[in-house]
Amino acid sequence: MLAEIRFALRQLRKSPGFTLVAALTLALGIGANTAIFSVVEGALLRPLPFPHAERLVRIYEALDENGARSGSLNLTDRTVARFREFGHDIFEDVAGGTGSAAVVAINGGLPAQIVPAARITSNFFDVLGLRPVQGRNFTAEEGLDKAANVAIVSDDFWRSTLNSRQDVLGSTVAIDGTPRTIIGVMPKAFRHPYRANLWLPLALEPDNAATINNHYLYGVARLRAGVTPAKAEEAVKRICATINRDDPNPANVRAAYIAPLRESFVMDLRPKILLIIGAAVCTLLIAAANFAGLLLGRVIEREGEFALRAALGASRRRLIAQQLIQALLLAFIGTALGLLIAFWITPTLFALSPEGADATGSAMREFDYAARLDLPVFAFAAGAMALVGLGFGLVPAACASRTDLRGAMSVTSRGATLDRNARRLLGSFVVIELAIAAALLTASVTATQYFRNLIEEPWGFETKDRLAFNVTVPDRFFPTAASKQSALEASLAQLRNLPRVKSATVVSPSLMDASWTLMLFNGEGVPAPEPRDVYTAYSRVPVPGYFQSMGQPILQGRDFNASDTADAPLVCIISHSIGKRFWPNDSPIGKRIRWGRLDGTRPWFTIVGVVGDMKAIADPRDGEVLGTIARPLAQMLVHATTQLDDITFVLHTDGRSVNEATIRAALARSNPNLAAYNFLWLEDATARSRTTERFIFVLVSSFGLVGLVLAAVGLYGLLALQVARRAREFGIRSALGATARQIIHLVARQGATLLSLGFCAGALATYGVVHLVRNQWADMPGPNLIACICAAIVLGLAVMIACWLPARRAARVDPVIALRAE
Repeated sequence: MLAEIRFALRQLRKSPGFTLVAALTLALGIGANTAIFSVVEGALLRPLPFPHAERLVRIYEALDENGARSGSLNLTDRTVARFREFGHDIFEDVAGGTGSAAVVAINGGLPAQIVPAARITSNFFDVLGLRPVQGRNFTAEEGLDKAANVAIVSDDFWRSTLNSRQDVLGSTVAIDGTPRTIIGVMPKAFRHPYRANLWLPLALEPDNAATINNHYLYGVARLRAGVTPAKAEEAVKRICATINRDDPNPANVRAAYIAPLRESFVMDLRPKILLIIGAAVCTLLIAAANFAGLLLGRVIEREGEFALRAALGASRRRLIAQQLIQALLLAFIGTALGLLIAFWITPTLFALSPEGADATGSAMREFDYAARLDLPVFAFAAGAMALVGLGFGLVPAACASRTDLRGAMSVTSRGATLDRNARRLLGSFVVIELAIAAALLTASVTATQYFRNLIEEPWGFETKDRLAFNVTVPDRFFPTAASKQSALEASLAQLRNLPRVKSATVVSPSLMDASWTLMLFNGEGVPAPEPRDVYTAYSRVPVPGYFQSMGQPILQGRDFNASDTADAPLVCIISHSIGKRFWPNDSPIGKRIRWGRLDGTRPWFTIVGVVGDMKAIADPRDGEVLGTIARPLAQMLVHATTQLDDITFVLHTDGRSVNEATIRAALARSNPNLAAYNFLWLEDATARSRTTERFIFVLVSSFGLVGLVLAAVGLYGLLALQVARRAREFGIRSALGATARQIIHLVARQGATLLSLGFCAGALATYGVVHLVRNQWADMPGPNLIACICAAIVLGLAVMIACWLPARRAARVDPVIALRAE
């Protein structure tokens, strides 16, 4: 074996050009795939850091008895209590939590800061199977006591805010004005759920009439051994049927959608990442086909040597082994270079990916899911190396062992041209490369069109020179609706008086929130939908003047005004799509919308205005959302089932001249208990909202370009070999009067034939792949005629260049020199 390796190394040293081209070809393919895999591995493949994590599930409350994912909601206090009470045979335990922002003041005179927090049931960490690295979990008693003033902090909070103090356990921090004792510190990088750095106990109130329909809880459960999510769904459906039979309360849960916890974090990201993986694999296949073509061309050049060695007694097995070892050595060199490329570009890819930032990444970022070149990534690279070296090196090796002595010795004689089998084999590699390159180019043009349309799609409101930030108004400082409204009005007055601020407004939730608040409703005189009994809309809670400040047109009726107080008749403003759906031939003004079911007890809202539609950063679980319903803040502070604590301010400024310090000072003048955080220019937020699509666009386009170059190189190599072997033929043709143009046309015709075959095969492959991917990602656009034409033009130009160089060389063959060599 060592002798074979030394022989292969000598052969590679003798042909440095061949070695360099083959290694670089593989480095591009393997390096790109390894970099992509290192990003994907963290998001899709790395297991959750919990014991028996396969038994952890995410529970959603379904709006109908079928338990469909579309239209599913978070849980209510009542639902969690019911699952705990009746689900002993299914769940070991059920927990819940909700995200919030907390105002934290540290002893020692440090300024207060806003910290992401989660309020969780006392058993939340026990369900996950996780314990703090310091201290303890919440007790059951603390989970029942609304006055339990304890907290658990993250490792990052302990290190950065508390300076890694050793006496952290038992120390006190003021959270939302309440002193709380720290009882635990969580493991490093753990921030689940809701990117939390603080965890506070949550006392559920399943029988509270004010919150009985409030779907705000993130539900997580641990299944009993042997129970699958599908079995759990069926069992829960039976439990819900029993509950509703014995207690026909509309607030009862009807069914549940249960997904593996890990899957619930990545299910919407999966088809998009798999599309990127497909593009990367296509690039690897092009590189591998190119590599096989190079090896096969190398075998053809040395077929006389192989024939002579076979005649001198070399066995077929040894000839194959030598060629496979050479292929594996080249694959090893290419993989090593590919790992260097991957090490270089992985941080950039991760930064561009949806998982690269908290604002756009999935919940997997809450478990230390940074991309890195670790053992699974190296194993992937080794697998790719073995696949290319053995799989794509086998055909050239087999060809080397089958060389006929008589045919090989005539290479420099009359039979100098490639035989039919060799031409077909080399041509098949080139057709494969061209087909995959055509598919990648078509996908690239389609992605470009999609991304351009996405950018040009209007949001329905103005984003230019709009600065948004959040403010928390907790009950601790603002115990009544009147006090919250007064504080917000005073803040708006201060902000509107700032220099270069054109207008200021307030809304909840945030305009760029990926999890908009849903409102379940029915229209007056409109039949309730079956089987859900409710329609779904996104909810907006603004102040008067919001639509004018945001540049959102009022199409009919009026805006909210100062008379829409908590004591006034309840009113709302709907988006154009809802009015068109419910009252297509009539004006919606004066019509009413019922919050919740038609037979429910929630109030009616009278429509006083219709505004233009706005785009939402939607969650696929929302199902069909008809539009947006806005209700005035003054009324919702009283009638909302959830506390409106997290408020978003939006300033319309003259350029980006207003700074955070000025805003914080203005808020402090209005009320010292108001602290601003999450400052964000809406133009930046809109760009950030397209991170996934931009990532797909950049990578698919990059892979398309790499595939184009590799396919052109492969075609050039085939034609160059053909020209070299047909030099005598071209010399004779020239001697008999053939012009340079005719010879160029002869060579180019072969390239055009291969291009036609490759593009047709690529079109068929693209159609099949698009159909497959659309089953998982319905919004994915399909290739159109323009995309196909553009891809054909680009690929045609590359093929023209690849054909032109060998054809020009063929046209310049001197007949005298060619015939003298005979």
